[in-house]
Amino acid sequence: MDRRLLLAGLATAVVTGVHAAQFNPLTAFGAAPPPSPPAPPEAPPAQPVGLAPVTSPTVPATVAPPPVAEGTPPPFIRNAVTPPKADGRPIVCIVVDDLGVMHRGTEAVLAMPAPLTLSWFPFAKNLPEQVSQGASRGHEATLHMPMQSFSNSTYQTGPDPLRIDLPPEVNLARLRAAMAAVPSTVGLNNHMGSVATHDAALMALVAREARAQGFLFLDSLTIGGSQGFRQADAAGVPAASRDIFIDDKNSPAAIKAALEQIEAHARRHGNVIAIGHPRPHTVEALEAWLPTLAPRGFVLWPLAATIALRLEQRNTIQHA
Repeated sequence: MDRRLLLAGLATAVVTGVHAAQFNPLTAFGAAPPPSPPAPPEAPPAQPVGLAPVTSPTVPATVAPPPVAEGTPPPFIRNAVTPPKADGRPIVCIVVDDLGVMHRGTEAVLAMPAPLTLSWFPFAKNLPEQVSQGASRGHEATLHMPMQSFSNSTYQTGPDPLRIDLPPEVNLARLRAAMAAVPSTVGLNNHMGSVATHDAALMALVAREARAQGFLFLDSLTIGGSQGFRQADAAGVPAASRDIFIDDKNSPAAIKAALEQIEAHARRHGNVIAIGHPRPHTVEALEAWLPTLAPRGFVLWPLAATIALRLEQRNTIQHA
């Protein structure tokens, strides 16, 4: 099935108030599941200058996940949260990264107005319980996938990041293990990744696996020239890039300015995807700002529905 046709159906379902779990694209369009993705590259990309080689990966190779049963909606539909009707209002999608390990910040975010999109570290403890709490409060879940950064340090990325100097089978094992660690997600976005997301071969591997497992992909855009969105879109994965970082500068004044940018972008383009983190200044700002959105004419949406809407709008323009 064509990815854009499938997502257009999801957009129609969520915009008209049909719960995502009730929408079955395979039966609705009478099409077979998407074909198997191509095999990963046979050799890893070239080693960049200044990065020490990794010779003893911590995650062993794993077998492929079992295929999704025919007629079963993929996770980006099955686990999607139904948004409120937009009714022409500008749509604001807020993704909160780094969840699951910063417990005070995580608890504060869980208590915020829904639907937010909560992006969980795969190495956090008690993930089923934490993700379940978020779902019970109306939030959507994604995997926050660690990826190699310029610092080349697992202190920043967390354990087992995707790296350009690892064999493809090891990166694939790390990705699959992380996907399995966070339950009930609609997809993934990258944590860090200034090195990893710049590499087309590695991002193509991520895109193939996202397609195979029915995940969407959000490119956090931690570096200009990222290949994340480009490779995901080319592979037929529902994908988007974030528009604004809420707390790129961790000060109350900078965060306030970013929230104003979010509102302006949503008014200008109809929707916006912004990323923040469970830091004290960000939590305080979001707690004060989120309840004001609806009274001032905005509507809060989760990530899956926002990506679906963007794809539907793009299809409309292409076929006009």
